Amino acid sequence: MSEPLVTEITRRAMATEFGVVIAGRPGNAVEVAIEALDDLGRLESLMSVHQPASQVSEINRLAGVRPVRVAPELIEVLTRAVAIAELTGGAFDVTAGPLVRCWGFTQRRGQKPSDDAIREALASVGSHRLRIDTAKQTVMLADAGMEINLGGIGKGFALDQIVSRLEAHGCHRFLVHGGRSTVVARGSGCDEPEQGWRVALEHPLRTGIRLGEVRLRDQALSTSGSGKQFFHWRGRRLGHVLDPRTGYPTGDMLSLTVLTESGTDADALSTACFVEGWRTTAMRIGNTTTGPPPTTPPTSRRPHWPTAAIAVLPREQGEGVEIRRWGADLNLDWTPAPTTTDQPVPKSLK
Repeated sequence: MSEPLVTEITRRAMATEFGVVIAGRPGNAVEVAIEALDDLGRLESLMSVHQPASQVSEINRLAGVRPVRVAPELIEVLTRAVAIAELTGGAFDVTAGPLVRCWGFTQRRGQKPSDDAIREALASVGSHRLRIDTAKQTVMLADAGMEINLGGIGKGFALDQIVSRLEAHGCHRFLVHGGRSTVVARGSGCDEPEQGWRVALEHPLRTGIRLGEVRLRDQALSTSGSGKQFFHWRGRRLGHVLDPRTGYPTGDMLSLTVLTESGTDADALSTACFVEGWRTTAMRIGNTTTGPPPTTPPTSRRPHWPTAAIAVLPREQGEGVEIRRWGADLNLDWTPAPTTTDQPVPKSLK
């Protein structure tokens, strides 16, 4: 059997590589994908904390001073972020910018701040103090010192924008990804519609080693973990995923992959569930049910917990990692790779 015909277009944006993979004969999909990828620069100019002229940077500068008129896309992603903060009890919070900066992760160089500095930063965190006026299209942070950081949701939101544009032009067999850690799939990557798309999950600590693959069908997937952004302090490995409720790095997992309806929700909820830990995540997903396919776009409905997840944990005894899955009876089609769980895990992670 010959390999299925696929076309991939990539673009660098938001400090990662975005890609659109089109199955079958692409028709006008390539042109649409190029236009959508070209628009990533505009979205980044709205959302990035690394661009002083971005609208998010302006909101941060004017925190506690006055509202800022912003683009509709920024209203949309911030409104969704607040809804997810409410769902997760603050385990995900886009106003955690002061904490991210305090720990040095805004500058991508981790450092252990003093407990007093953490408490001071934590006092400036809270999505309930983010004022969004949809009628006037304005956003304001209520208090000086507050700061938005969309690093945990912006990439997924950007992918959903690409998906919407492709679907609006009649494209229904494609996969889009942002750095391959967040993926949204539509249709199938081969001629058999029920097969969906094969998405590999990599070992969180061993580059190039696959743990297995998921068959993704009209869903989004995102992986969170601190395998790439971390530093060592007094023999401890501290990752970049911070708990907005405590101010400290978190995670009893090496990585967590979740499945949801949209890239926006997958991006944010993979972070929230990673913060909450594997036991709470197992309980959340164990209580999730599915029903008939909804008829409205995912981001126009209230967010809900993921329907399935895959956690990678260090083994309690011996070396290697342990893989735990939840929601497999709902919609998680998982195929493990052989012998990949025996890769040694550093003692500092046990």
